[in-house]
Amino acid sequence: MKFVIEAMGLTAGGGKAGLLRLLPSLARHADHRFVALLPDLPEFVALQRSLQRPNLKLILRRKPASLLRRHFDLQGTVRRICSAERADALLCLGNFGPRRPPVPTVVLLHNAHYVSISPCAAAASTTLRERLVTAYGRDYLRRLPDGVRLVVQTELMKQRAVAAYGLEPSRIEVIPDGDALPPEAEISKRQDGGAAGVHALFTFLCLSRYYPHKNLEVLPEAMKRLPAYSSRPARCLLTIHRDQHPGARRLLGKIESLGPVLVNLGPVATGKLAEVYRSADAFILPTLLESFGRTYLEAMRFDLPILTSDRDFARHLCREAALYFDPLDPESVARSMARSMEEGDLRTRLIAGRETVLGQVPSWEEIGDRFVDVLERAARDSHLPSRADDSHVRLRNGLTTSNPCDIVSRVI
Repeated sequence: MKFVIEAMGLTAGGGKAGLLRLLPSLARHADHRFVALLPDLPEFVALQRSLQRPNLKLILRRKPASLLRRHFDLQGTVRRICSAERADALLCLGNFGPRRPPVPTVVLLHNAHYVSISPCAAAASTTLRERLVTAYGRDYLRRLPDGVRLVVQTELMKQRAVAAYGLEPSRIEVIPDGDALPPEAEISKRQDGGAAGVHALFTFLCLSRYYPHKNLEVLPEAMKRLPAYSSRPARCLLTIHRDQHPGARRLLGKIESLGPVLVNLGPVATGKLAEVYRSADAFILPTLLESFGRTYLEAMRFDLPILTSDRDFARHLCREAALYFDPLDPESVARSMARSMEEGDLRTRLIAGRETVLGQVPSWEEIGDRFVDVLERAARDSHLPSRADDSHVRLRNGLTTSNPCDIVSRVI
């Protein structure tokens, strides 16, 4: 069979990193042919040169500069490629696909905003573009075309999608994510075992691109309060860039006044991830909303205790491997940070809790196998029940049109 893969929206963060691992895994299936439509980013240019597989064709195009451009690519370019390549099925990895699918279609839904019924506490700081993208994604899911299957990364996301849009559970497949570490990454730990000595500088790592829902603004406030709970010297590493979001520029301006307790490393290249994880004593993420949380897995692989938000998505994945705090309360965050610094037994318990979680994470080869299985089934049988009962749809945002220009006018 031949499958077209649309990934033009994966231009940053975990989506891009995961795609670099997924494509080689898919290409292992020599009995199928794959045509991938990718943004012309340096990472994918390098992949095109290095990944020479007779059954894998990479098409690099200028990354979409706007939501409208992405819409027209999906409705026009993707449809033409599917026709020209005589595709048996289409895999869209960026949360939505064509409104009129040219072939049986599978869509990876990995943006938790689209299935969140309660507004995120950080919603007020989102940009107009972010609100437009969320509105577009919700409208697409509300009008999900017949014959389209969804893939989500957790059972929790599946439950939310069913509750939000009244979709038949049989239309939604669960395929867990994997870490973004390159295959050659050496998963070795710090030689001192981490947090060596009661007077050693304790390093927290918050490895995240800037998004409002990541709630990174709580970290400066927590670091100010940390000395009230521990006398040990500590610092927190961030990995953001001021061009990622207006909020990133405000946050970087704020932490400059705090001195060395908050250090911004800037975005970390995939090849440097292992080095950055090894430099830390604990991993912290005060996020308010996630669909999966790949960095949790990566931190576990480096034996880092995890401190994160007391939210269902975090507990669903981390279970006993994390210490949970109220992400909206800097005092709660600071107390948890102090506990991870002061309580050696707690660190040991958190690290031990990772074994159960990591033991259930599939390899990238297994992830690729499961995507291929879904695509094969979609190609063989595109007749799916539409919705369980439209009266059960709970997510309401007032959008009832598939015209992207109308969506723009309503949000503005």
